[in-house]
Amino acid sequence: MPDLPWSPGDRRHLLRRSPQRFHDVTPRRLLASAALAVALIVAGCSSSSAEVDLSAPTSTRPRADAPVTTDLGAPPVAVVLGDSNIFASAPELNDALSQAGFTPDVRGISGSGLKDNATDWLPAAAVVKAAQPAVVVIALGTNDEINAIDATTFAGRADELLAALGPLPVVWVTHSENGVVHPIEYEQQVNDAIRALPATHPNVTVLDLAPQIAGTPDVLGSDHLHYEGDGREWLAERIATAAEAASEGAATP
Repeated sequence: MPDLPWSPGDRRHLLRRSPQRFHDVTPRRLLASAALAVALIVAGCSSSSAEVDLSAPTSTRPRADAPVTTDLGAPPVAVVLGDSNIFASAPELNDALSQAGFTPDVRGISGSGLKDNATDWLPAAAVVKAAQPAVVVIALGTNDEINAIDATTFAGRADELLAALGPLPVVWVTHSENGVVHPIEYEQQVNDAIRALPATHPNVTVLDLAPQIAGTPDVLGSDHLHYEGDGREWLAERIATAAEAASEGAATP
């Protein structure tokens, strides 16, 4: 993936922001530090009611391997790694995680999955592991349900990513099994692989949202794939609750 036309400091505003830092990203600073395409991406992230580009091309998509910045005396860090649903829900996730007592570090890349481990998530795992956050939430798998090869290799790629993260507490999130967009057998294969992770990775807990989505399908938009409106708050609240429980569990002897 080609280098992006902004500095690491600027990337951090795209991928990680507390509520205070979010308000510091003014239009003047954006225009001074980034191309127009980047400004449009940030504008898309700034409001849960705004339209969000969920198909950003590779040349303008955020990178997942920006350094994790910790501030002295700040709450413990919760890192979230995910695809377009995390990208689009970043404001809601920042709010929910902050309210749960974390410093949020949200990294969402549209169209990405474990099929992109080499370019996106293994580089991210290296910087995340070095920072030793309180918890890592992974919401990846939806884009691995498109074809048989990615669905079949998902379990092995999950093992690879978890090995790169080390013993950090991890919450892995499942997505829908409605068979509307992706073949249902691939959706089930990926989700079953996620559900099986705690058996071989004791640091992993599963936030199994698939059954909950089936019971409240209106949390997804008309495409039956992306969370929209109140659905983004619904997702963020459940991630924050699971992250808090995983972090507290890891801290308990």
